[in-house]
Amino acid sequence: MAAARRRDMDWVVIKYKDVITIVALVILIVGGLGGGYFYWRHSTNPQVKAERAIARAARMIDSFGGSDAQGSVAQGIAQARATLEQAKSLYAAQKYPQAYATANDLIDSLKDLESQGSSAGKLATLVSVEGSVEVKKSSQHLFSSARENDILGDGDIVKTSKSSYARVKYPNGQFQTIAPDSLVVIQALSTTPMGGSRVEVALKQGRVETTTPETLTAKDESVIAAGDTKVRPSASTRVSVGQDEGGTTTTSVFEGASQIEADGRTQLVNAGTTGVSVITSSQGFLSSSNLIAPPTITSPRDQQVLRVDNPAKTPISFEWSGGASSSVIFQLSAKPLFSALITGEQNISGNRMNVDGLPAGTYYWRIRSQGPMDKAYWSPTNRFRILQVYQKARVIRTLKLDVEATPIGDGVILQGKTDPGVSVSVNDIEVPVSADGTFSKIELFSDKGSQPVQVRAFDDEGNETIWRKVFQSASY
Repeated sequence: MAAARRRDMDWVVIKYKDVITIVALVILIVGGLGGGYFYWRHSTNPQVKAERAIARAARMIDSFGGSDAQGSVAQGIAQARATLEQAKSLYAAQKYPQAYATANDLIDSLKDLESQGSSAGKLATLVSVEGSVEVKKSSQHLFSSARENDILGDGDIVKTSKSSYARVKYPNGQFQTIAPDSLVVIQALSTTPMGGSRVEVALKQGRVETTTPETLTAKDESVIAAGDTKVRPSASTRVSVGQDEGGTTTTSVFEGASQIEADGRTQLVNAGTTGVSVITSSQGFLSSSNLIAPPTITSPRDQQVLRVDNPAKTPISFEWSGGASSSVIFQLSAKPLFSALITGEQNISGNRMNVDGLPAGTYYWRIRSQGPMDKAYWSPTNRFRILQVYQKARVIRTLKLDVEATPIGDGVILQGKTDPGVSVSVNDIEVPVSADGTFSKIELFSDKGSQPVQVRAFDDEGNETIWRKVFQSASY
């Protein structure tokens, strides 16, 4: 009996060992299958791969910002957005492999675009060319004809002939207008030791006028070198630097302030209310004098849209106030650098004049007080647009206009979207619209109480969509 019980015990022990082994095998098999499923679900599943690729591409596109991009980078972003929408459409149709392939190709393209964008940060753009303008690249031996949107880098030279102008936008956001018979060398588009942007140009002959953005900080450096003189404009500054054949440099600070260095000495020159002109040479500072300030333009305002029924028969009223003299010099042009004038340069008494028969289009105008050319300077250029209001739209369509408004006490932040290619104005002042139709604008109020805000999306066919809202301002 004892022997029989021992045999039964041995059998039971053996069976328990087998059970444990079987359970372990089952766990391993289930774990392997689960891991395999997890790997398939999150690594090889076409749907998940497509989801991840589309999300990554969208994040890369958002990282570009969009509104500040220019040239080939801006075109690449626009194309990337269209490709992303194509990938999303394929995904919605459950064509996951095709959606993944499209998004993955897009990611590769965006990597190339990122490298272009980083290098474009150290490049300038020739945004306007009027007349005979030539460029010599640092890698070339001869000058060639310049074209708008040409890219400029370190060592490149821009030369204007008589009655010719050029306008350059630099990576720090400043603009520089190059006057006729001028030669400018781009010395450096780099980074300062503090991590800011550095722009230095050398004026070899002629004159340049530079306008710096308000975003310029103490880390940034802008330098205009003319002979033995170096001019460093501050933020929100408008300054003209000219050099004559004898090597004398004239620096005129119209707005803001500039640091002028000559013969080892440095002076900070503030424009004040009139503007200041400083003459320097290899002997240092020679003289300083006040300028004759221009009147203040009141209408049409910069970026204003004038909506008229019949432009050819509707007189446009130009108005201004203030100024240092009772008469002004008036210029109107269809070109931003005024190489050709519509009405010719006119001497106007009073503070108003009318111009008849201007067809629909974009125009530029400016004025200066009567006085010597070396003392009286031009007002900032105001750009306006005449838009014909059609009684019946040629091609009728409904324009999209989505607006989000965030009050900020003394104003409102407007962010919106319309159809690509459509124009947008806020209280009749045109605002930039990106390639995908998005726009933003901070509208500041000038008074206390109820402040109406009108956002208008419009096209050249007479179609429009209007968004209106009244805000309360309590900051004044």
